[in-house]
This record gives sequence, structure tokens and C-alpha cells, in this order.
Amino acid sequence: MIHVHKHPICEYDEDRNAIIRAADFLDRCLPEKCVITFFRKELGQFVQEHNLPIIGYLYSEVLDIPIYKYETGEDQLCITMPFSTAPGAAGTIEELHAMGCNQFVICGGAGCLQKDMTVGNLILPTSAVRDEGTSYHYLPPAREVTCNPETIKTVREVLDSMNVSYVTGKTWTTDAFYRETPDMVKHRKEEGCITVEMETAAFFAVAEFHQLQLAQLLYAGDDVSGEKWDKRAWNQRKNVRANLIELATRIIQRL
Repeated sequence: MIHVHKHPICEYDEDRNAIIRAADFLDRCLPEKCVITFFRKELGQFVQEHNLPIIGYLYSEVLDIPIYKYETGEDQLCITMPFSTAPGAAGTIEELHAMGCNQFVICGGAGCLQKDMTVGNLILPTSAVRDEGTSYHYLPPAREVTCNPETIKTVREVLDSMNVSYVTGKTWTTDAFYRETPDMVKHRKEEGCITVEMETAAFFAVAEFHQLQLAQLLYAGDDVSGEKWDKRAWNQRKNVRANLIELATRIIQRL
């Protein structure tokens, strides 16, 4: 049943069936556990160091993203990159799930809304403000979507056992990175957001819809908390990015 609303973005259909489903054209061929990273260069280095074979692809008209197999002792998992933005994030999870993945750890970067965050600080998002469009096709309209509490609990236990420093908090997922105005940044900070990015709300919504285990790790990147943007050379933090990939592979084994 469709819930009609004045604004199309708030219209939600309870019907779980869809005309196009990833499972209709994709075979189950992947391990249950999957690491997703936004760090292309660092993933390439990881693949080279561990000599990882390609076991599949995420296909698109623009580019095809390889999916690699990574074996650690008795555990098997896959590791790949996502399509970016909220629609791309949702499509990535839909297709990987159709191919057999049910547990996900995602690592990426985010803009900082708090000045005291040093570049490279680790953030574990527990909820996301839904300032994008994709999540509204998976869940009824609401201001936020949360990560599964049990999944958060497990990830925290792993990070604590490894003595990894991190903070938990709310992130702001937006579709328009060129519309992060000073007033909107202030508004999001006042409602408790500590970071801004473009995918987390969609990741959480798809995971809830399909009842998947999914967590995301972000590292503090550029600073958008003031009147002017401070890039802080955030995308050159190669060690931080490489360490996050390694950390994600450790966490996924505990889910």
C-alpha cells in the first residue's frame, strides 16, 4: 500500500516486491562476509600485497568494480568498492546481497562538523540524518535511521579489545555536497551530527530493509565546521586508509 503525501519524497510503498530485483539476474557466488571500502588506491595495494583473485564484478555503464576474495585462515570474505552516493550505496548492497553477502563492514571518510576532530580520528556512526532520497524508498519517512544496536555492540567490543580509539555519534547524509551552507551546517551540528557524508543513511536503510548485519567506519577528513572549507589534505592520508581496510577485515570476522 502506498502512503500518499504532498511531497513525493515522503511517499512510501509498503509492498516489498519490486519489478526489478537484483536476485532475478545475479547468481549467489560470494562469501557471506564482505568488506566495502571507498579507498581505491589503498585497496589496490592490499590486493597486490595479498595476491587476491577476482571472483566477480559490480557492473555499470560507467565502470565495472572488481570483487576480490580474501581468505584468512578458515574464514573467507570478499572485498570491493561501492558505487558512490546514496543510490549507488543502496545498489551496491542490493547486488552484493543478491550474490550471497549478508554481513558488511564499510570503511570510508567523512567531513567533520566538530573542530576538535583531528584528521584520521575514527568514527563509528550509530545513526544518520536522512537528508537524501534513497532511504525513503526502503523505510517509512523519519528524520533518522539507526544502525542495528547489536551490530554496534559487536563492533565496539572488537575495537575495545584491540585498544583502538574511536568515537560514536550521528552523521548527516546529504545528496548535495555543494549545498553544505554555513546555516545548514550549524543546524545539523545543533541536532547532534558530528560528520557529513553521502551514503550512510542509505547503507543503514537497506540493511534494515533486508535484515542484514552492517556497520560503517569513517575517519575524520576535511573540516566543514567553519565559515570556510578546510581540506586538511584529508584524501592523502594513505596510512589511515590502509589501516582502516585492515581493521575492517578484522571486524567482519567477528560479525
